[in-house]
Amino acid sequence: MRRFTLTLFAAAIALTSCAIREDPEPRAIPEEELVSFGEIATGDAAEGGGRIYLLSPVAPDAQTQLRAVSRVEPANPEELLRSLVLGANEAESALGLSSAIPADLEILDASIVVTRLTIDINDALNELSEDGLRQALAQIVATAVAIEQVQLVRLRVDGEIQVWPTGDGEGTDQPLSIYDYPGFLETSQPDFPAPPPA
Repeated sequence: MRRFTLTLFAAAIALTSCAIREDPEPRAIPEEELVSFGEIATGDAAEGGGRIYLLSPVAPDAQTQLRAVSRVEPANPEELLRSLVLGANEAESALGLSSAIPADLEILDASIVVTRLTIDINDALNELSEDGLRQALAQIVATAVAIEQVQLVRLRVDGEIQVWPTGDGEGTDQPLSIYDYPGFLETSQPDFPAPPPA
């Protein structure tokens, strides 16, 4: 019993000696103690129930993959798509995440009818390479279908229907679905082990 009491007493002394004491009044922090965290991040905060899709770093010559990241639950589809246009925030950029979507892409309108989201944009996607355009479209479609009830995406430029490349490079003027970009979504499923040699 005496050993237990001494142990408790020693623990209490250790805890009180490590406690951080409050200053009796506010004090200015010297300039040399101020911490700078670099430039302001361009993307939104990575929190909440909304999701956007960014480009994940991959090995050279490998298929581009999309990784879902959190964003604040949007009040409407336009907000989520504008968050997508802002791209990766500072922490996500440090992990190698990026975006193929041009910073000057404007979401002019976005509305849902039943299961189809119609998005009206400016012509900023025209400046992309063929691969860049497919990556940007995959990001837009994956982000759009992450919205509850959305299954199809009609993407228009200044109100006009366009022909867009799908993942295999074929063009279509029909509404796009995530199935038009197979293999783009990153999976957490581990690779199956190789079968043992015969």
